[in-house]
Amino acid sequence: MFFLFGLTTREHLQSTRSASCRYCGMFAQQQVIQRRTKISVFFIPLLTVKKTCMQVCTNCGATSRISGLEERALAH
Repeated sequence: MFFLFGLTTREHLQSTRSASCRYCGMFAQQQVIQRRTKISVFFIPLLTVKKTCMQVCTNCGATSRISGLEERALAH
């Protein structure tokens, strides 16, 4: 008997909002992206192993991790 399992990572765009970039300092569109890594068995995702939120600047392309509070602040 064998099991076919693995990890799958998916990204989902949560929101886009104008704000200052932490790196380039420009006032540009900032995308809030949520990344989830799940364990899958026989290509069926079962359990979320890791969840991270990131802010991506559309001007310079810089990516930084953000907390849940920062994610909610940028979403509204």
